[in-house]
Amino acid sequence: MNISGFTINDVLWNGLRACQQGSIKTALSYVRRPLNDDAKSCLISLPTGAGKSGVISVICHKATQKKVLVLCHRRAVCNQLLDDIKGNFFNERAQGEDISLKPAFSNVDDISANGIYVSTFQKLQTFNQAQLDELKQNIELVIIDEGHAEPSPVWRNLVRNIDAHKIVITATPYRNDLFQFDIDANASYIYTFEKALEDGVLKEPEFESIQADDLSASIRQFLVDNPGTKCILKCNKFSDIEQYYAQLNDEFNILAIHEQFTGDTRENAKSSVPASLKTSDYQVIIHQRKLDEGVDIPQAKLLILTYAVSSGRELVQTIGRVVRLFGDVQPKVLELGQNANEQMWSNYRIFDSSLNDESAATKFIASLDVNRLIELYLEAFPDASYYGNRFLSKFDLNTFNPETSLNIPTASVCFLNQSANFNIEVMLDSLYWRCNNAGELARKIDTEYGIKVIVSIAFNRSKFLADQFFFEPSLEITLFKEVAQNVVAIYDSRGRRFNGDKDLNLGSAVTQDQLVKVMSRGVSAKMKEASSKSVSTARRRPESVSVKGANLEEMSDLQSNAAYRLATMRCDTYNQFEQKSGSYYVGVDSGRISDQKESSFSLRELNDWLEGMEAMILGNPAITSRLVHSFSKPIPVNVDLNIESLIFDFSEFDHAITILVDGEHFTLENEFIYREYDNGCLLNSSVEQSKVTASLQTEAPFLVLTTDAQILYSLEGGVEPHLDLVELLTERLHKVLLENGVGYSQGKFFELKLPVENEFEIANSQLSSVVVGLNSLIGENLDEKGLDNNVYKVVNQGFSDESIFYLLDQLKANSLANPTLSDLGPFNQYIPAADLVLNTDMGTEPADFIISSSDKLVYVHVKCGSSQNPRSSAGALAEVGSQAIKNIEMLISGDRNLRAANWNRLLGPWPQNGAIELMLERIRMFEGLSFIAADDNEREVKTTEVWEVIAQRRRSSRVKKEVWIVAANSFSASDFERQLSRGHNARSESLQAYQLIQSWMSTAHSNDVELKIFVSP
Repeated sequence: MNISGFTINDVLWNGLRACQQGSIKTALSYVRRPLNDDAKSCLISLPTGAGKSGVISVICHKATQKKVLVLCHRRAVCNQLLDDIKGNFFNERAQGEDISLKPAFSNVDDISANGIYVSTFQKLQTFNQAQLDELKQNIELVIIDEGHAEPSPVWRNLVRNIDAHKIVITATPYRNDLFQFDIDANASYIYTFEKALEDGVLKEPEFESIQADDLSASIRQFLVDNPGTKCILKCNKFSDIEQYYAQLNDEFNILAIHEQFTGDTRENAKSSVPASLKTSDYQVIIHQRKLDEGVDIPQAKLLILTYAVSSGRELVQTIGRVVRLFGDVQPKVLELGQNANEQMWSNYRIFDSSLNDESAATKFIASLDVNRLIELYLEAFPDASYYGNRFLSKFDLNTFNPETSLNIPTASVCFLNQSANFNIEVMLDSLYWRCNNAGELARKIDTEYGIKVIVSIAFNRSKFLADQFFFEPSLEITLFKEVAQNVVAIYDSRGRRFNGDKDLNLGSAVTQDQLVKVMSRGVSAKMKEASSKSVSTARRRPESVSVKGANLEEMSDLQSNAAYRLATMRCDTYNQFEQKSGSYYVGVDSGRISDQKESSFSLRELNDWLEGMEAMILGNPAITSRLVHSFSKPIPVNVDLNIESLIFDFSEFDHAITILVDGEHFTLENEFIYREYDNGCLLNSSVEQSKVTASLQTEAPFLVLTTDAQILYSLEGGVEPHLDLVELLTERLHKVLLENGVGYSQGKFFELKLPVENEFEIANSQLSSVVVGLNSLIGENLDEKGLDNNVYKVVNQGFSDESIFYLLDQLKANSLANPTLSDLGPFNQYIPAADLVLNTDMGTEPADFIISSSDKLVYVHVKCGSSQNPRSSAGALAEVGSQAIKNIEMLISGDRNLRAANWNRLLGPWPQNGAIELMLERIRMFEGLSFIAADDNEREVKTTEVWEVIAQRRRSSRVKKEVWIVAANSFSASDFERQLSRGHNARSESLQAYQLIQSWMSTAHSNDVELKIFVSP
């Protein structure tokens, strides 16, 4: 029979499977082509069990090349393949037929004779340059069985530089393995596992998870149900082989294989794979990576995986031992205590299915050109270069060692919760595949620190070119490690988010409470930046807010944060000497903690950093930040609530989003998109097919978006929509408003609750420095100004000692040479070193008193009640507080000519001209000295001078501004604290007082003015 110009025995040909025939046709057509500078390699991809050995045997003997080199990875595979080439395969498929065969050799040290040489890659790695050169000069055809990427460049250079035809035969056509062979898309044959299932060549394995205690019973049941079959038990280390040998040896006919059994006298413990394994009586074969490739045991239909295999390729090869046909027996894979291998197998099956049609396979092979371009790019670099102040060697992906060569510029790590069935080996395999599918060269690496590494080289197409290719190379690093309790720490150079990644079995970011523990890494901490997003209606306020400052803990209007959730923050930590010890960025949504003080981490240093963060997450420090606690916190899920509206945030995009649904195009603007919800909502009111439906569920992510029709989008101008819009809508869902004031945002439910709705501790709030209880502000005879029988009492040109004015006026004792604390009165501690006291009472006054020091200017407003057992009602503060706030302009105005409305009164005595008792001097102290005017003219000049100092300090940014409200015998600080601690059960009047004070604080602090309210204790 003539096949691609070659004569093949009819019986042999008819005994081949269709996939073998297709492979041989492709390969023989390829070897007929003349060699030239453009010659590439031929790819034959057949799943394990589909008959690669037969394909190799036929090609070797039918190719006209005189000297053929077949390279394998393992000696056991090499020996079995050599037997097939020498005649075993032909005897099985064409018994009794006269088929001419070339001589076959296992020794490649001497290649003087024509024939087929079968050897291992490891053997070539022992060759010196002269031996390699001789091999290159004599071999005409190289067949590479499973052309995996290897650390050593010796054989890689051989198969690339040799002047010979090259055929790569593999069961796992992985991009990283194949790019280096320069594959020819027109000389390749890809037969997928899925196609093998359709053709009845192989069988899909069933997976089942069992516990270790059920192992013996499960094996026994399978062997009883399927007579004549064998079981392969794969172990991770030698101690496991010994364990299972001891456990199963009395029940089954066991064979254990491992190098450490060398010299062992037991008949069923061997150091290498026996040649007659498939004809042996062994029921259970225990090994560690001894039967993964090429060893043909058709009876093996049960595979026990005792651990999560770390390599997708290794798993595919391992499972390949049991998917071959053996009667009608259904292959089965049992996993002990987990299902990670089933997940990894699913990754392979998805990839395999993607190559199932001819156009997809051609596209895959064409993508190898890009990978080859990357390799050529790297090879163009000199072996060593002098850069900066030292010599650097050329980067080699295969030899790159992250433990010695990796430098992480910034520790910016996301901490994510694990979902059910998470397995770090599956995650490593999945991320590796993502790189492959994106056309990148990737390598996965385990490190001694338990950190998994994916390093990849990508050529990204330049965004500046419309109709031309220009590739921008980048080296990308992804690191991840299991830390804390069911938490994964991920560093990704591309800043990708893995939250809720179902393929990786990753959940949401760790909680805000866990992340903000980073503030405990110092003796004290200051918030420097914070951004937040609204969780309730925001018709008259921003949807998101970003603030920066030297210390945001000093912000006043924290109550407004109750309608927002914390999104990001930056804090600095300080040691006991008030020196900055750390600076951290925290992304609550992403679970990210970024070290913004330290930089340039080695892998060991990064591991130390991760261990510190792990200890922090597991710890239980008390975070006292008032700002952090002021933001809305998540509430339990309630799926019975009705959805009222959806809000999407597209504001970060540069352009409007182009949408395609049912042949119609429309755009969504790059802004906040609000949509009222009633059993769904339309993205475009004119397009019925643009309906989006949201449904609540009890499991994360709790809210799911769906569409009736497929809706596609594009973010690039001129590019036809081709991406699934549901994914973008889910990613950009800013919030969902539900009934009862509940909002959904970033996978959590929030309810607008004011700070005092729950137990409220004044000591841990900003009110702790605002509401001050003074013992001197309660007394039976205490009065505001010293009024007695309708007469304001003046005692020795001072105020009555039973008045609040007297307590404030005591500050003038700073004019004395050595005043005592008793002389200075109760207010001295709040404005030490006062050098100016001015009584501005009566008429349309700016305040009752203006008190100042070189760095502080205070306007004081006074009120005194009559209760000896005051409570904490809003009414007790309302009048004096409103008077203080409405006069705030007099404290902050930059108008140098602004004078008090009662200026003329200030030039006269207190309380006013014509009073029964008069205090001649309103200037109680100026420039640290007492003042007594000789006449009215001197008094006016000095008052003008005092006011100019007040105006100067009013305009100065160096001088702090404060408003004091002094309320005696009317409001109790202890009662206020006691009531607020009861939360929503507090007395209504006290809750009103809280809101009143909050509004005053907001007004004052928005003008950079401090508010203090002095009340009874």
